[in-house]
Amino acid sequence: MLHRKLYLLLLLALSLTVACSRSPDDSFIDREVTGDFGTPFQIQIDNHVRRQQPAIAVQPTAPCGHRPTAVFVPLRMRQEISNATSFSNQLSRQFWNVWLSLSAFHTLEFVQTSVPYTPEMALQIARMKGAELCVGGYIDHYLDGGSGGTSTVSLSVEIYDAKRGVLVWSMAQGGMLEARQVHDFYLFSVAERNPGDPAGLIARSLAWDMGQKILKWVNPGVGRGKGQETFSFFKKSAF
Repeated sequence: MLHRKLYLLLLLALSLTVACSRSPDDSFIDREVTGDFGTPFQIQIDNHVRRQQPAIAVQPTAPCGHRPTAVFVPLRMRQEISNATSFSNQLSRQFWNVWLSLSAFHTLEFVQTSVPYTPEMALQIARMKGAELCVGGYIDHYLDGGSGGTSTVSLSVEIYDAKRGVLVWSMAQGGMLEARQVHDFYLFSVAERNPGDPAGLIARSLAWDMGQKILKWVNPGVGRGKGQETFSFFKKSAF
């Protein structure tokens, strides 16, 4: 009977720990419990991405009213690292996959480019593809701590109206995956673990947060009809 009560207390503590550490991204939370009542239990949980809400510099003044078509070009790596193009393409695809899963766009085509992102280049591609919007941006900072250290990624995302060349959205956000820690309690310990690709998890978390802003703007089936003007902006075109 005593063992049963201890087991229930352990499960309750585990559920509270996981609830506090859950990250609103597309990754799955997994945990393992080892030990017996002769030795302390050890609970392993997935570490979570620490971040604040996206900082929005430019946003529309009215809902879009429909799910627009768009192209997504790889984010430009601003920091000098080896294999910058390969890394930015890989990270951009993970970001793009999360936005695809949110279904905020009617189509969101990933267009891998031979040159780093610029707004002018992205607009040219979007117009050639007949898309309403072009999505791009920058990887402003990257630190790889591996599976045991601290990793950080910060991103800036830009969305332009392809026809007018007007900046619709400008958002920036950063995230950090801290080094693994062990939290000791009386009956058990909680050990955090980092994924093999910490930068990818951070990028997916940031994509999720920024995607929520786009979902609120799109509001499928609400607002203006398809045949009417759908965009309203804070900023005039720079081109």
